[in-house]
Amino acid sequence: MGKVLKRLFAVIVILLLLAAGGAWWLLSYIAPDEELDLSYQNINIREKATDMIKQLKPELILTEADVNNLIKKNLDPNVSEHVVVEGALFDLEGDRLIANMNVKYRDRVPLAIRAEYRLEWQDPNLALRPQSLSIKGIDLPLDMLETIIVDLDLPTGDLVKVKEVRFEGNTVRVEFNLSLPF
Repeated sequence: MGKVLKRLFAVIVILLLLAAGGAWWLLSYIAPDEELDLSYQNINIREKATDMIKQLKPELILTEADVNNLIKKNLDPNVSEHVVVEGALFDLEGDRLIANMNVKYRDRVPLAIRAEYRLEWQDPNLALRPQSLSIKGIDLPLDMLETIIVDLDLPTGDLVKVKEVRFEGNTVRVEFNLSLPF
């Protein structure tokens, strides 16, 4: 009987070690590969648009860096009760935005998340509609994401109206109609 208990104990210890090793491997697999942060430079869209008006060139070009800074500025890091965004990097690919984010789940588990959004113009804001969500290639339910609205704070009014917004490569081009009073 003693031999059976020793073998059973050994099997239980081995199973526990395998489970602990599997958990460690999973946590290291889903952990972020690169350090990201939420720091941004303040982009004054009104100033850019005012310069555009002064030059009588009715278009405003937002680079990938500008869009990255604007989204980080408008991003609420507390996504949900248990998920906090610790860092992000956004890449523009035409009318798609790829978001690589480092999040922490329940203040313990670091995750590298990749989300894809479709860019849309909703006058006077930029809307990011979720298309996919994954952790290291493992798809997650899309209902975990919400549409993000980015306020561009464009100087529109009686004199300036947005004519068209185009998503080209890694830029966003905003074309205006100018109604000069003379």
